[in-house]
Amino acid sequence: TVIRKSGAVDMFPIVIEDSIVRNNDYNGKEVVVTGAIRSMDTSKNPNKHHNANYIAADEVEILAEQVPEGDINEVEFVARSCTYTKLTPVTHKKVLNLFVAIPRDFSERADFIRCTLWGKGADLAVDVKRNDYIKVTGRLMSRDVYVNGEETESVYEISVKEMEKLEDEE
Repeated sequence: TVIRKSGAVDMFPIVIEDSIVRNNDYNGKEVVVTGAIRSMDTSKNPNKHHNANYIAADEVEILAEQVPEGDINEVEFVARSCTYTKLTPVTHKKVLNLFVAIPRDFSERADFIRCTLWGKGADLAVDVKRNDYIKVTGRLMSRDVYVNGEETESVYEISVKEMEKLEDEE
């Protein structure tokens, strides 16, 4: 769980190997989780994809004291852009959803995640085309998606702070 400065709470599923957990009690403690964002297609329909995201922890460090100024929720990665939705006016701000593929080390697989750019930040993606390499810096966020007034699921995304288009890495 990460508490934003606004008081909103983001919750993320984290997968941790037993060898990392050991006999530590993480309940109620501040921790730093280092790892990778992963996705898994949970759709039972082969014609429609639904990605569930989680963090695969490489390391979990229990902090001796609280972090000054609150949370340290930060992510940074290089990815290929996949698709993006058009700029949409939401409460008088532009919003752009960009889907990216983060390649896994030593594998042909990639993990897919939504990146959200708000306001002037949405202009950062104007020159990004499908399959462009981009470097993204931001924070993990969660939100509940409602369909027809009913809560359906939590979705996880990156709220983009900075994005840079890179030269091809091939």
